[in-house]
Formats: sequence, structure tokens, C-alpha cells
Amino acid sequence: GKIIAPPHEIMHTVFSHMTEWKAVHRGTLREPKRAESQRWKPPDEGWVKVNSDGAISKYGQKGGGGAVLRDHNGGFLAAACHFFTNVVEPEASEILACKRGLQVGAELNATRVHVELDAQGVVNMLQQSSKNLSAVGPWVQEIKTILGSFAESKISWASRSANVAAHKLAKVGVGDELCKVWLEVPPDFVLDVISDEIPNAFD
Repeated sequence: GKIIAPPHEIMHTVFSHMTEWKAVHRGTLREPKRAESQRWKPPDEGWVKVNSDGAISKYGQKGGGGAVLRDHNGGFLAAACHFFTNVVEPEASEILACKRGLQVGAELNATRVHVELDAQGVVNMLQQSSKNLSAVGPWVQEIKTILGSFAESKISWASRSANVAAHKLAKVGVGDELCKVWLEVPPDFVLDVISDEIPNAFD
């Protein structure tokens, strides 16, 4: 009679055929695309981009925020970190960080401001034309008023990977309970991020 191969050899043969089939049909199968990490992108020429982020301490007893402002060449203009007393809600820290970033933008006499956040809920609040009646409503209205003081403004969402500098500043704000603004020269702890995100002329 016919000799039956040992089980491990049969499995090996089946596995080889499956691998070969997958290689042949790879182009026709819909494989889930890996989410590529988003990089920070500079604003349009003549605009200032304000990236902001909020942070809450590990045990949720205090909050902070960070913001970084750059021009269309990726050039550093300013950064800020802030400690928010009695703020323990992530959404509130995000909103207050955004407000602080815009205040710095106004102090720099920016005329066209592009705000970028990684908190979609806050982006939605700021884009709504109707009055916000929630607990954070007064802060949202303050931000809208500041935005209205610029010649042009826009708000958009970005992933955390495109908001790294602001995130680091927020962590320092809450961790060190620090309120500080840097002009022209970024702080050491975000220097590598700022440098890495300057657009390459060959990109």
C-alpha cells in the first residue's frame, strides 16, 4: 500500500502550500493597512501653526498644558507650558492649553493662525458656531473670541504622533507645575522634536 508520511511532514507540506498560495494571491487579498504614524506638517505660507495639548497627572489630581508655535518653514517661534490649578478633567486641560497657545500667538502679533489639536471632541466644540452651554463653555467662548481677533484662523485635528512637541510641553507643565514661555529658542526637552519636524527640502 501507499506509505503515509509522518504528521509533521504533512503539516510542513500543507504550510508550504499555504505560504505559496498567499504569496501568489497577496495582491488580490484586502489586507488591513497598517496605520502609518502621522508627522507634523507646517502651516500654509504666511500662517502660524499653534499645536497644543493638555495633560493630567498620573493620579488625576492636577492638570497642565503645552503649546508650540511654528511658521510655514517649521521655524520655532514660541512655546509655552502651563500648570492649571484645580483642573483635573482632560477635556478642560486641552481647552486651557489651546487658549494659552492662542494668547501667545496674539502676543506675537500673528495674523493668520492655524490651531491643531489631538482631541477631536475639543476640535468639534471650537468648530461649532452655536454657543457652548457645557461646563467648559465659557472657556470655549473665550477661545472663539481670541480666534476672532486674528485676520484668519482655522482649527483641525491631528494624531498624537503629529503633536509630540506640545505633548512634551504639557507633561512638563503638569509634572513640574511650571508656567513658562520660550521665545525664538525652544527648550532643550523639545529641541530634538522641533529639529526633526523641520520639513526636508527633498520631501
